[in-house]
Amino acid sequence: MPLVPGDVSIGENGIPASPGYGDIYHSADGGLQQTRHVFLQGCDLPGGWQKKESFVILETGFGLGLNFLATWQAFREQPGQCKRLYFISIEKHPLTCATLDSCHAAWPELATLAQQLREQWPTLVAGYHRLSFDSGRVQLTLIFEDAETALKQLDASIDAIYLDGFSPSKNPDIWSASIYLQLKRLAGPGARLGTWCVAGVLRQGLQENGFIVERKQGFGHKKERLEAVFSSTSRATPKTRPSNKSAAIIGAGIAGTTLAQALIQRGWQVTLIERHSDTAQGASGNPAGIVRPQLALDDSLNGRLSRQAFLHTVKQISIDTSPISRPSSHNSHAFEGVLQLSRDEDNAEHMQAMLEAHRYPAAFAHWLTQEEAGDLAGVPLAAAGLHFPNGGWLSGPRVCSALLAKCGTLLTRNFTHNATEIEQTPNGWRVWERDQMLVESAVVILTNAHDAARLVNLPLTPVRGQITMLPDGTLPGLNIPVTREGYVLPTQHGIGNIGASFAFDDDPTPRAADQQANVARLSRLLQLPPVLGVSSLEARVSFRAATPDRLPLVGPIMDDAARFQPESLLSDIQRKTGVYALTGLGARGLVWAPFLAEALAARLDDEPWHLPRDLWQAIDPARFSLRERRRKT
Repeated sequence: MPLVPGDVSIGENGIPASPGYGDIYHSADGGLQQTRHVFLQGCDLPGGWQKKESFVILETGFGLGLNFLATWQAFREQPGQCKRLYFISIEKHPLTCATLDSCHAAWPELATLAQQLREQWPTLVAGYHRLSFDSGRVQLTLIFEDAETALKQLDASIDAIYLDGFSPSKNPDIWSASIYLQLKRLAGPGARLGTWCVAGVLRQGLQENGFIVERKQGFGHKKERLEAVFSSTSRATPKTRPSNKSAAIIGAGIAGTTLAQALIQRGWQVTLIERHSDTAQGASGNPAGIVRPQLALDDSLNGRLSRQAFLHTVKQISIDTSPISRPSSHNSHAFEGVLQLSRDEDNAEHMQAMLEAHRYPAAFAHWLTQEEAGDLAGVPLAAAGLHFPNGGWLSGPRVCSALLAKCGTLLTRNFTHNATEIEQTPNGWRVWERDQMLVESAVVILTNAHDAARLVNLPLTPVRGQITMLPDGTLPGLNIPVTREGYVLPTQHGIGNIGASFAFDDDPTPRAADQQANVARLSRLLQLPPVLGVSSLEARVSFRAATPDRLPLVGPIMDDAARFQPESLLSDIQRKTGVYALTGLGARGLVWAPFLAEALAARLDDEPWHLPRDLWQAIDPARFSLRERRRKT
């Protein structure tokens, strides 16, 4: 389903008055105070988070964000013992940033917080979006999706629920039996719930699913409100975080370095093991690569993962490498646009059909004619295509170096050592290089591309890729990356290259045939490609790690002794305790790695995080073993 932005009309008193957003939060008679009373008081806040290390709130219906802003304000005023507040909010029709700006003016007491919210407001694209405030102490996850679909895919233990106040007559879909069942699944022991709505169908649905419901006196124009407490205490949330927060990461490419930084931000002690003397010596070591999403007309798992990873990576890399000056020959990235040209007329029609089907905002992706694309790129191009305004390029070596420079004393670099074995101990794992123990830690994470298959059983295939490097000034005028069947990067700041070949062999030596094929790619990208002397151009060969379904491997590794049936769920399959993978990124490592590293780090630290259940299952390392078992039967 395409994402359709919401709309709000403003009343004469300056208060938002649209039926879809105004009634449940706002009114002329003290709307903000009513919000604080109904949701904070109904969920026993801030008392509820006083004695917890972290606290998770689920909201159905973000609207203008006043519930979040009021909760954030209260968290600042009375934080207690709580270190982190996680606020997860679902919104089917999110508002534009401009609309939020107009509406927020009605509550000047929230102006500072509201401005921070708008500064991070995401592109209106379906999926999960994480916003971080107060140095990470407040985490907002926005899910742009209908409530029923979003709740089914959510995986978290919820401490408090802010329930959409729409009456059943105005929005019957929000009160389906499936909604109540998902609230029961997600509610943690003693979870509290608050809502404006007191309809009988709501009370009955909550009671039938384990909530003790009580009608309370309302506020302002609302005569009544509802409070509820989840009565079941049987739900045990599995904890993944070890008491000793130490990790050994094997492989210092883009996956290993982004994961190291993500864990260190959460207070982990990390040892980074690398067989080379420096970071990014494998597939991450090309001068630069393309950062853009891989869209799909049917919104497949691959397309959804690519889109979500792209949005996160562009934002996260910009934050994490912010001290690097620009413009400079030492730029780590530039997210100033990328073009994906159509291959032929059929492909052009397909691209435009994707834009129409998903109604992507122009800020995310839009169509350009051949002339428009050439004007944007600075040189005549061979075809029309898609423009991703926030795409661009990223230099793996420079990003890896910048990330590790910010890791501080919690990082130990153990380079020029090749991990040859991992050994389980009563306290965790040891990593060995033949007869020398490199480190002992609570967990081990394999980020060493296809070499991970030497240490554990994973279906990884090395894919040879050769790029042709172009000296600065080789392609004058080209100012943004262009892709089609291959890519070309601007020849400035030392990032210029054409790529890349695709072969299944293990030859590390550059080949003249691949050089010629790369140079020939220019004729499929540029309308007037220059004549280049192949013999004078340098080349670089590296090996990507590919999986059979072209999706990465992220999560806990299956135990070699695991026994399971064809009808088993992935979650039922026994794992090696404390061994994880982040590999199999193929040709999309620069887009996927920062996003998946953050997701895995959050999982290891037992955080609720913005990755739906079906996407977790799609990248689970045990999925191929389960598929094979089912195929055989």
